[in-house]
Amino acid sequence: MALKPSLRDVLPTPLHEPARTALTASTEATASMPWFVRILTGFGAWLASWFLIAFIALGVLGASEEVGAIVLGLMLTGVAVFVRHSGSNVFLTQLALSAGLAGQGLFIGGVGAATDEKGAALATVVIQAVLLFIYPDLIQRFLSAFFGSLALLLLLRLTVPAVLADVTLVGFTVLAHLLFLKQGQLQNGRWSALVTPAAFGLFTTLMSSLVMRTWFHDIYRELFRKGAAEIPTAVLTLGLAVVTLYSAWRVLEETDSEPGGPAGVTAFASLALTALLTLHTPGVIAATGVLLLGFHRRNVVLLGMAVVFTLAFGVGYYYDLQLSLLAKSLALLGSGLVLLGLRLFILRRFPAAEEVR
Repeated sequence: MALKPSLRDVLPTPLHEPARTALTASTEATASMPWFVRILTGFGAWLASWFLIAFIALGVLGASEEVGAIVLGLMLTGVAVFVRHSGSNVFLTQLALSAGLAGQGLFIGGVGAATDEKGAALATVVIQAVLLFIYPDLIQRFLSAFFGSLALLLLLRLTVPAVLADVTLVGFTVLAHLLFLKQGQLQNGRWSALVTPAAFGLFTTLMSSLVMRTWFHDIYRELFRKGAAEIPTAVLTLGLAVVTLYSAWRVLEETDSEPGGPAGVTAFASLALTALLTLHTPGVIAATGVLLLGFHRRNVVLLGMAVVFTLAFGVGYYYDLQLSLLAKSLALLGSGLVLLGLRLFILRRFPAAEEVR
């Protein structure tokens, strides 16, 4: 499977010419300035803006002026949006991004100081939801999706039964999977620029929450809500497994494979077995779902994210096993042999899979 397919592989024939035009325009826009010059220009913009903002912020926050911080934060954010809309110059783009992030921090910090952590979480959700739609920048939209969804989980933890926060986390997973599965259709619509950064932001929220829950469970409970009742880990794993199985079914359909055929049955059985063997580590099946979408969409960034988190959750899974070191070693050895055997079975049973090598 090639990670960089041609236009004929991913787009219908009527869209080939518009795609070539867009690619040509993108190349011309970025070829005029070397990459290292763009990096230095962006760094200079961040450095200049942060010195100025730090000077202003120290004067406002040092005087315990919560209202001043809120007003200044909104002003900086508004100016950043205006500057970003005014042009795509590298210096202005990075200057607007850094100033906007500082403004968001001042606004959220001011609201938190004037109210409490619930108010800060609500302010984060509101301002990130607005910026997601009005700020025309890929990085800012990713950060807005990430911080906004994370703040929503925190707000739910603080105000409603914690079970609803876990249900919302599964809902974020469903939304992220749908955004990638329907990426081609959605990117031809009105909100095409929101699809990819929103999906990556939601996946980052999912993985960050599961890392906290797997590796720092005590801190996770203390941070969000001490003593709160949660969905049992096994139930959360099964919920994420259902989402992954649905995505596998859609991928098989899009690749003209029969979900009820040998390939589909093998894929579903493997995913179900993975979920059942890692019931107390939901991150494994969640990262497997991301890996599936990464291969399907040939997205290198998504693949890298999936591999890193799969390794992290795999280590957590073996660390939590209530076994001796010798038994854990044997379990690790057995798992590797099973995976190698499964690979050989798939290559022999489905010869077309050899293209993946």
